[in-house]
Amino acid sequence: MSNPVSLEAGPEPWFTADHRRCDDLWAAVEGPAGGDDALGAAQAFASFDKAMRRHLDMEEQVLFPAFESATGMVRGPTMVMRAEHDQMRGLLDQMAMALADQDLGGLLDNGDTLLMVIQQHNVKEEGMLYPMMQMHLLHQWSQLAPKLSRY
Repeated sequence: MSNPVSLEAGPEPWFTADHRRCDDLWAAVEGPAGGDDALGAAQAFASFDKAMRRHLDMEEQVLFPAFESATGMVRGPTMVMRAEHDQMRGLLDQMAMALADQDLGGLLDNGDTLLMVIQQHNVKEEGMLYPMMQMHLLHQWSQLAPKLSRY
């Protein structure tokens, strides 16, 4: 499942659409996991995990450094977002361990926790950080977008 928004649109619409894409991939895990389909849950989780880690990496390796360089804000919102990303990766790791143990309940429980963290995180990004990035980075987006295509 690819991002329905063109990279040319800029950071705010593209990353917001990627949030929705990751949400949809999580929903695809919940069905088989809730239905005791370990194989289906594992396949869906692999796609979700890859998409989440890709999203976090694109922000941390491309988007955040460009924003910090453009604004001089290195101890601001991106620092908070990175800490939350670390928390998300830890939950993804716990979900993978639960899945490896065939513990679909543990997968879903950790997924519920991750979903709460993601929802709070996305409100901050979409409500504050992405609009700021759109304003500060749109003029250099043609140089940044190709870097995101590598992920």
